[in-house]
Amino acid sequence: MLLEIPYSFYGILVAIVVHSAYSKQCRFIPPCTCSTDEYNLDLTPLMSARKDVEFNVSDNIYTYYLHPCNKSPPICKNSSMTACQISKSLNVYGIAKLDGNQIDGDPETGNFSITNSFKDLLITRTSVVYVVCGSEEATFIDIDLNPSTTYKFTLRTRYGCIPTNPSGNGLSVGSILVILFFVFFLIYLVGGVLFLKFLRKAEGIETIPNIEFWKDLPSLVKNLNC
Repeated sequence: MLLEIPYSFYGILVAIVVHSAYSKQCRFIPPCTCSTDEYNLDLTPLMSARKDVEFNVSDNIYTYYLHPCNKSPPICKNSSMTACQISKSLNVYGIAKLDGNQIDGDPETGNFSITNSFKDLLITRTSVVYVVCGSEEATFIDIDLNPSTTYKFTLRTRYGCIPTNPSGNGLSVGSILVILFFVFFLIYLVGGVLFLKFLRKAEGIETIPNIEFWKDLPSLVKNLNC
């Protein structure tokens, strides 16, 4: 007779699988912090990195002034803009608005970005700042204007580096789930052996709970992969 595996055991197993898939995804903390279960990638020091001097990068036609952490560049002359595009004739166009940041991607795979948009009359312009790890305070190293109303920048900064020794407050959710999994598995295994040995009078390999299931497990896994 098979011993029934507690539903809580399955629940913890499913929770571990789901948690492992989502634990490293960024959770946005305004104005520009990526928080995961293992570390925080905090870009807010950029707000004071150059005091009142905004970051800028130029192509052959426009100069772009921006700050990825909701600091309004004075040269944009609009407190609701956190980034703007200025032509040689000094026309100003917003490309990011205050409190409009959206963080996406995974810093560990190099696709971490901050996206923002600004609607100017009938045109919505969008800025995308890709953040990569570097040794410097902050340097914009690239610009891509495709499509024409989407402005993609690459920001290299030491604040974009994953902490080598992340500080945490105790165990993470994933660690707790793994511990619970092994505790439940140990209870299931030891309790099952004792039950089968002393109450069912089983001997040898038959004292392992649900032995037929464990024997068939490799073939079940193989069939799932087919």
